[in-house]
Amino acid sequence: MLYTKRSNYLYLQAWLLAACVYALAFSGVASAGEENLGGASNNECPVGLVNGMTLDDEFGNGTSDLTKCLDRRHNVKVVMQINKPCRDSYVVDGQVKNTVAYCKRDSEKDLDFGRSYALGNINNMIKDYEITHGMVAGKDYEIAAIVHSGGGYLLLKDGGENGKGGTNFNKFEPEVKNLMDRGVKFYFCQNTTRGFINNMTLPAGDATAQLIEGVEYVTAGVTSIAEFQQRGYEYVQP
Repeated sequence: MLYTKRSNYLYLQAWLLAACVYALAFSGVASAGEENLGGASNNECPVGLVNGMTLDDEFGNGTSDLTKCLDRRHNVKVVMQINKPCRDSYVVDGQVKNTVAYCKRDSEKDLDFGRSYALGNINNMIKDYEITHGMVAGKDYEIAAIVHSGGGYLLLKDGGENGKGGTNFNKFEPEVKNLMDRGVKFYFCQNTTRGFINNMTLPAGDATAQLIEGVEYVTAGVTSIAEFQQRGYEYVQP
């Protein structure tokens, strides 16, 4: 009787051990499978090709070995400050003209080809996250843009009303809308909004309706940047 009980006990131990080993082995296979699914879980560098060429073909032999890709591809949160409208602005009578009407390219005044401030950087950031590293907006990364001071001109609705009875001009509205469609959140400083009302860039009592649809507010640009950082966002200044 004792011998039978001991045999059953040993058999049970052996069965439990085999079950544990099988479970661990299955878990390892499943984990490896997840790693090879591609997308954000893929540690390949790069995952995709920005211009359809390998890095060595695009930049020269040895480039791939010299390239440092992103290690972190999950839960990436970035907050960017946008505090002026143009990458380059004209100086007229000794003063920088800090509106979209004075954006320039190189040394020639060309209202059709002037460059916005920061929007191109955000676009490049999205391409790097999504194409090069296989990340997904809203799942693997988030981008928030805090817009204040002269940057506020980028958020005005093209053709929207100003406080003088005329209309505002914003050739960069399509760029902002495109970034919104790709998941970027734009937040407009209410202190800047008050300033725009005071200088009649925006009409009193109807300022919100003159902003690009989808723009949200923060009470103050500089304090919200600090608050976003406390929430785990990494700060970027173009």
